[in-house]
Amino acid sequence: MGIVVIAIDRRKEIILERELDFANAIGSAVVEKPRVSFWMIMMPPLFIYFIYRMKKYKEGRIKFDEEFMAARRRAMEAALEAVETGAGPDIDRVVQQSELADTFAKPYASWVRVLVEYYMDLLSAAGENFETLVRSAYHNRTNYLLSLNRLGLVEKEFFAALKPHLVAIEGAAEIITTIETQSQHLRRRFAEQIFA
Repeated sequence: MGIVVIAIDRRKEIILERELDFANAIGSAVVEKPRVSFWMIMMPPLFIYFIYRMKKYKEGRIKFDEEFMAARRRAMEAALEAVETGAGPDIDRVVQQSELADTFAKPYASWVRVLVEYYMDLLSAAGENFETLVRSAYHNRTNYLLSLNRLGLVEKEFFAALKPHLVAIEGAAEIITTIETQSQHLRRRFAEQIFA
């Protein structure tokens, strides 16, 4: 059985679907889900409060996913354009679209560059699902983990640039640490599943 080559637009969708799954997994670690207790069922006012908290949780998760995916979607568009035209990716345009302060532009651009290169690898690969795209692009677990580790490193550098500016926001440092830890864990797990 040969490798199936699908249209580049479908490869883009597959990659973004996996990134959204990744965002959902990170979001579930970052945004705390309210739990039902025995007392909530016995006392209707408490249950109404639980429903309110659950609604806020769902809104928070949706907002987290949207924010998490915004930069990834812009990076994907730059990668897609680069693969289709054969020109280098326009990293500066992606950085400008982010509307970040100049202080963060350099670490953000480094992260975007590595993310775009990762997407370009996958967009240029042959396969019919995410797993076969990764196997086609990286050939073995070591190569894939090296790419993921490089991505993780530039993410950490970007987060390190952000942290001093977020000290006034309660829990921001813990959230960044959770994102870093969960990202590393999930990426390693994905790599082990793909190259099992």
